[in-house]
Amino acid sequence: MSDSKLVVVAGATGYLGGHVVEALHRQGFRVRALARRREKLREVESFCDEVFVGEATELQTLDGLFHGAFAGFSSIGIRHFRRRPTFREVDLAANLNLVEQAELAGTARFVFVSVLRGDQLRGVSPLIDAREQVVDRLHTSPMDSCILRPTGFFNDMSEYLTMSRRGTAWIIGSDATRLNPIHGADLGELTASVLQAEPMPAERNVGGPDILSQAEIVRLCAQALQREVRTRRVPGWVLRGVGAVLAPLNPNASALAKMFALLAAGDAVGEPIGKHHLRDHFAALVEANR
Repeated sequence: MSDSKLVVVAGATGYLGGHVVEALHRQGFRVRALARRREKLREVESFCDEVFVGEATELQTLDGLFHGAFAGFSSIGIRHFRRRPTFREVDLAANLNLVEQAELAGTARFVFVSVLRGDQLRGVSPLIDAREQVVDRLHTSPMDSCILRPTGFFNDMSEYLTMSRRGTAWIIGSDATRLNPIHGADLGELTASVLQAEPMPAERNVGGPDILSQAEIVRLCAQALQREVRTRRVPGWVLRGVGAVLAPLNPNASALAKMFALLAAGDAVGEPIGKHHLRDHFAALVEANR
């Protein structure tokens, strides 16, 4: 028998997964967190009812992960430029391992995080295609599934602040390109909401409450830092070219470069939700660094 309140969270040691764990806990769910090492959960372990030590890329370590669970969630994926592990091992194979284990255990629902308009953009970057292959698999699954498609996260936007501290922020493509990144806590609340929805939505294309141009994001950084910040532009074709050159040498770096080039292709705006604002996020980071 499954526990109607037990949710397995894969990616709990990361930015988004940690917020999902906390949101689920606060809304009365029981959380079983997957972690390679228990200590990597740090402060979010207090929101976990169970910790399952295993490696999503190694199927044999996942036996029993979903036992008795009502639902599963995964946001795991590559976000670094190192050559190993590859995005095909993590974004694709590891997530497919999780889907398979959830199905074998009779899990009823699964929430997976992909990319805004990933179904349309899978040909742009092999990393996007890898995540969309997981989406394809979920569409054939007996489990009910919801695909969350965020525009980007506040922790990604922190790179603008890092550049601004040095006095120059590099903008990809046009400084007028608009996006509405979302705070992990707001996507965590959405995850808890869709898991309780009847019926569960098939997908949600979402972003934060503030729709901002890249130039406006840099201005928020300048205001938080109380300094002038210059901007420089990198054409999208440069990043696409870098991605092509890196492909045989470092597939991870190549795939990420091609993803970043999407900022030059047009706006990335999802349904505005949540209550966290990027201005406050930058201000908090500056204050914490004083």
